[in-house]
Amino acid sequence: MNWTRIVLDGISMSLLFNAVVGVGFLLWPQAYSTMFPKEIRKAAAPYVDNRDVHKIKLLLYPLYLLLFVYWGISARAAGMTGFGTLFWAGYIEMTFVSVSDFVVLDCWLPGKVRHMIKGAENCKAWERWEWLKTLAIPEHALGWTLLVCPIAGLAVAGIGSLMP
Repeated sequence: MNWTRIVLDGISMSLLFNAVVGVGFLLWPQAYSTMFPKEIRKAAAPYVDNRDVHKIKLLLYPLYLLLFVYWGISARAAGMTGFGTLFWAGYIEMTFVSVSDFVVLDCWLPGKVRHMIKGAENCKAWERWEWLKTLAIPEHALGWTLLVCPIAGLAVAGIGSLMP
C-alpha cells in the first residue's frame, strides 16, 4: 500500500466532495432537506421541488462515480496491485470523505444554514445534539462504515483490477 498516496487522495477528494455538496446546497437548499432528519424533512416537504431533488441526484451520483474512477486510476498509477490492496485503499479513501462530511457538513454547517430551509427554521432537529443523534452518528458510524466505504472499496478494486 502506498500510504502517502492514499492519504493525499483521501484529503483531496474530501475537499472536492465537500465543495461540490456545498455548491449544490447553495443552488438548491430546499431540496437538500430531503436528506435531513425526519422532523426537518416533514416541515420542509411542502416547499421541496422534485425537479431540484432530481438535480441534486444528477450532481451527487456522478461525483461518487468520479471519486471511484479517480481512486482506481490513482492507486494503479501508484503501483498498487491486488484486489485486497485496492479494496482497502478505496475503503480508507472513502473513510476520509466520511470523516470530512461528518465534521464539515454534520457538525459545523447545520446551525449556520437553518434559515435557508423554508418551513423548518424552528425545528428541534437543528440543535447540534439532536442532529448528531438522529442523523450524523448513525449515518457515519453505520451507513458509511458498513455500506458506502465497502462499496467504494469494491468499486476501486474492480476498476483498478481492470487496468493493465
